[in-house]
Amino acid sequence: NAFNVLNRATALVNLRYLCPPLATFTINIYRSPAKLFLQDGSFILSSEGTTQGCNLASPWYCISLNPLISALSEADCAQIFFADDGASVGKLLALRKWWE
Repeated sequence: NAFNVLNRATALVNLRYLCPPLATFTINIYRSPAKLFLQDGSFILSSEGTTQGCNLASPWYCISLNPLISALSEADCAQIFFADDGASVGKLLALRKWWE
């Protein structure tokens, strides 16, 4: 799941610049690792990605992808992104540059 591999610390810093109105609320929710409880009563800490079921997960993830999408836009091909899916069409050499 791509939402789980989001670098949380970097995404929170980027959110301050890319979407300040959402930053304070998101930082307050995600600044500390969440406890994920196991059946035996122990827990593990979740310190990367977004939390499943969080209303901020999708918008925060999409905003966090913005620097990557901007960097990929230098390739001479059409792109489309939705949530954690991305695709591109164009000439073979342009697509290779986009892929790399």
